[in-house]
Amino acid sequence: MKQLFRDHLRQHCESVGWDMPVSLESYLVDLLAARLDRVDLIPDPSFAERYLILHRDHRIAELVDYADSCLFFTSLMPEYGSRRGLSLDYYATLGVSSYYTVGDHFHDDRYIQLGNWFYHLQKFLNSAIRPDVRLRLWHF
Repeated sequence: MKQLFRDHLRQHCESVGWDMPVSLESYLVDLLAARLDRVDLIPDPSFAERYLILHRDHRIAELVDYADSCLFFTSLMPEYGSRRGLSLDYYATLGVSSYYTVGDHFHDDRYIQLGNWFYHLQKFLNSAIRPDVRLRLWHF
């Protein structure tokens, strides 16, 4: 399954003219493959409550999964947030902050890079599954 995701992401990179760093590609492939069979795509309690609990209790390892959920959610399920009256930027900000916290805690630049690239990756993943918005999102 991972190879299918890798092939699709590479094909999409070619179609939009983006040379994605290999480390980000590998991370995204793993993220997508890991979420195939999950039923808990939306955190319980809510995104905001989960964010506060994880930060308050210094559950840094769980913040990785939480940040990944924010990226997955904002990229592949953007309609959900708007139905709840919250913008995608709200959820994205939670994800970016979580990636930065994880990167700082573990001294791992990969998570800092994910935070830095969050909005770009969000648009990239969204346009990878929605060809109708591809042209609108990818004007450099």
